[in-house]
Amino acid sequence: MNVVKFAYYDEFHCTGPECPDSCCKDWRITLTKREYLDYKKMKCSPQLRTIVDSAFKRLKNGSDIQYAEMKLKENGDCPFLGEDSLCMIQKEKGEEALSFVCGGFPRISMPYGEQTVIEACTSTCHHVTELLMSHPEGLEIIETEYDGKDRFLNAGRYSQKAITKEHKAYDHYWSILNAQIDILQNRGFTVPERMLILGYFCSKADGYVENNEAEKIPALADMLLDNELCRRIADSLKPPMSDINSAIQSVNILLRMNGRAQGFNSQPNGSERSAIAKKFQKVMERLGLDSKLNENGEIEAKFSFSAYENLRQIYRSIENERPYIIENLLVNTVFTQNPQKRIWKNYFALAVFYNVLKICVPAFLPENYGDKELALALTYAAKMVLNSDLAEEGTFNDFFLEDKYTLPYAAFLIC
Repeated sequence: MNVVKFAYYDEFHCTGPECPDSCCKDWRITLTKREYLDYKKMKCSPQLRTIVDSAFKRLKNGSDIQYAEMKLKENGDCPFLGEDSLCMIQKEKGEEALSFVCGGFPRISMPYGEQTVIEACTSTCHHVTELLMSHPEGLEIIETEYDGKDRFLNAGRYSQKAITKEHKAYDHYWSILNAQIDILQNRGFTVPERMLILGYFCSKADGYVENNEAEKIPALADMLLDNELCRRIADSLKPPMSDINSAIQSVNILLRMNGRAQGFNSQPNGSERSAIAKKFQKVMERLGLDSKLNENGEIEAKFSFSAYENLRQIYRSIENERPYIIENLLVNTVFTQNPQKRIWKNYFALAVFYNVLKICVPAFLPENYGDKELALALTYAAKMVLNSDLAEEGTFNDFFLEDKYTLPYAAFLIC
């Protein structure tokens, strides 16, 4: 079996107590029926047994795959998180005793056909983001023989569904993925320009797939290797919009996502939702946002344009001085997106993510920051969009209903 992954994948290791954003906090952790039963009969110390016996709750209408979940503490901590910031289960029983969710994060695995597995790491982990920042040369894809050491792969457990021959673009999956990465890594253009060119490619490729013309995609990818053509595409897609109008539209997107995040506090996995809501609230405060409901039940909001411009200027300096950081973050996100979804939907999600980065990353930065603080800010922004599903749970519907689910509007989100 072959494994396709980024070269940095093997550099990853959990930093444990040194991590400033532990995945053992504010995160919904589900268990399969098999894992739940194994924990219930696990031989362990009396101290650990006491915690195990009260740590899980069965899910109403649960399945064998999602059978139970951890009952987090009031502060959002996992019940097995010790005072030393280490997992009590792993300390006493070893890594083999961890559930799939805990043992696998932040790794993502997805089979392609019967002989290939795609492996990646999500940037919602702080150390992964640090690794992305440590490769100014860009991310390299490598293909190796599977070494047989991953217990989850050996058991046939993957974090995403397999890409099978029934997939509309199965025969051209690698052409699509490689073209997306080639475009994002083309340093002859600024990062926003690369996103515009990528939008052109994804819009065309999505149409080809939906019209059963996927065989045209390799030629499209080859065509976009021409920098002169790409320059014309990027220039033609740059939207004419004033800074104040752009600010209003961008803040409106965050405002809608914030409203949904606040509303999710009272729902199941409240701790995880609450943590996301607090991150949105931090951004709103940095923007000097004041919002209220009007007589028609609509949200009216005021924000400080100078505060917005200040945040955007901080972001511009990051992207201009070290564009490879944003490049690597976007390339990694494309590599980890679910190919079961349409090419265009994945691209639009990436455009929303990029729009959020421009405001949220600087909002989380202290006045004097270093690489660790920058990695943490990037991770927070990734969690706000990639982990919370807030974009797909309503924002995409907003765009669709308002006729904004288009390449021109995606271009606005980018520029």
